[in-house]
Formats: sequence, C-alpha cells, structure tokens
Amino acid sequence: MKRYAFAIPAILSMSIVSAHSVAADDPIVKAQELRQAPMKLIGNNFGFMVGMLKGEIPWNATEFSKRGNELAAMGQLDLGRGYMPGSYKGHTRASADIADNMDDFNSKMRDFESTLRDLSAVTGKPDALKAAVKDLGDSCKGCHKEYKNREYAG
Repeated sequence: MKRYAFAIPAILSMSIVSAHSVAADDPIVKAQELRQAPMKLIGNNFGFMVGMLKGEIPWNATEFSKRGNELAAMGQLDLGRGYMPGSYKGHTRASADIADNMDDFNSKMRDFESTLRDLSAVTGKPDALKAAVKDLGDSCKGCHKEYKNREYAG
C-alpha cells in the first residue's frame, strides 16, 4: 500500500492539470475569460470611485483621476468580442438573452465603450469626473438591467 501512497496524489494532480488544459483550450471558456477580465477591472475602478463619492472611502483626487484614466483606457477595447453563441452557460454573469438580442446588446456595448472613452476628456478635473461617473453608472445599468444573469452564484 505504501508503494501507491505517492502515486495517488500524482495521478490526481495530472488529472487536474489535464482538465484545466482542456478548459483553457475551450473557445467558450476563452470567450468568458475575454469578457470577464476587463469587466472585473472596470467594476473594481468604478466601485472604488463610487465609494469615494459616497464618502465610504476617503477622498483622494489623484487616485480618483487615476481610476478615471484606467476606465477611459478600457473604452479603447472591443468589450463585445467575448459574447459568442453558447458562452452564456456555466461560470458567467452574461444572460442568454444577449444571443436573442445581439443588435440591441451591441448598441448598448458601443454606448458603454463611448462613455468610458469620454472619461478621458474630464480626468484631472474631479468635479467633471464625478458627473461622468454617474453617466457611466447609467450606461452600466443599460446592459445589466436586461442582460445580466440574475441567477449567477459567482
């Protein structure tokens, strides 16, 4: 029995690595990762800025502007690339309704990207940036209201 004590963990490790490799090559998983990565960065920066505006995080104009610059840069990306048929199941917040309403979704995504880019015109100007953050929140809600999976358990 001792002879196999090291074999079992090795076999389990190889199985896990193998399963991860298969998942990493899966175009559905790749699409989900492609859309989730920038959304996490956007959500982190946006949440931090909103926290400052609400007084939950101490005000720091420099940090607020840095976060605005990062968000503006995200608007240069094609954030809609990861939304492909079949990618709305599993570990995702994206609703399958996107596939049925792709034109509407793409229009909202282009508006969102534009709103992100608009932040670059006001970064360094905290008062203008505060108003732009509200506009960005409204743009986020435009998609989340219709196209965010409410049953996602993260």
